[in-house]
Amino acid sequence: MKFTKKLAAWFTAVMLVMAMTAVVFAEQGTIDWNKGVVRATGIGAGKESFRNKNPGVYRAQAKRAAMMDAQRNLAETVKGVRVTSDSTMEDMILKSDVVRTRVDTIIKGMAEVSSQYYEDGTYEVVLEMPLFGATESLSEAAFIPFKDEPKISFPQPVDMTIINQTTVVNNNYTGLIIDCSGMNINCVMSPVIKNASGQAIYGHQNLDYDKIIVNGMASYADTTSDQISRSRAGSNPLIVKAVQLSDLNANPVVSTADADKILAANQHDKFLDNCAVVFVK
Repeated sequence: MKFTKKLAAWFTAVMLVMAMTAVVFAEQGTIDWNKGVVRATGIGAGKESFRNKNPGVYRAQAKRAAMMDAQRNLAETVKGVRVTSDSTMEDMILKSDVVRTRVDTIIKGMAEVSSQYYEDGTYEVVLEMPLFGATESLSEAAFIPFKDEPKISFPQPVDMTIINQTTVVNNNYTGLIIDCSGMNINCVMSPVIKNASGQAIYGHQNLDYDKIIVNGMASYADTTSDQISRSRAGSNPLIVKAVQLSDLNANPVVSTADADKILAANQHDKFLDNCAVVFVK
């Protein structure tokens, strides 16, 4: 009986260690949509024979190994980034040699954001790739297939009388916040906003390509008033509530009346043109 209890305790301990180890490996790469970065950690060690004989060489080897591990982890994590509701970076990498080459080049050029050498002889390196930005960002590669698509004007409101409503067009809105809280929205690089009839009122086709690369189409925030919402949508945002999500829970759907309000206000204030859009998760 005592042996059985000891064996059970040992087995439980082993399972806990395995579970903890699994969590550690699972966290080697993360996609932080709030901060707009893909982050990966790499761990490496040098040749044991150098550890005491030539510690400087050992640490250099360990750091190089950690950097290579971080680059591998970053590459794997990048593949899981959703570009649209039904496509990931992995899909685009498989379809386009140009996309794959650009992703590889960006990853190899990523500088470490932090590093640490531990007493056990391992080196840890953390790399971060910005989702958006003028240079060295994932958007440079992700939107390559869309580069030559013709730009399409934003649609007109369904109810055109809203164009003349001063309460809509004279508010000087600085941005748009769509509250999707409680709906478990899936974050994507190229979201679409639709009205209740399924008409797209905001997508990458409506925007200048360069603005998408630099700013991204939208930010994801935790509340309508947090720092991300304020910095992206400005001091006087138009705030509407999503009625549902479509396309694998990636694209917000707003009422037709709210969609008309957004389109009419944008004709005056151009916040959609400037990608000043926030989705509250």
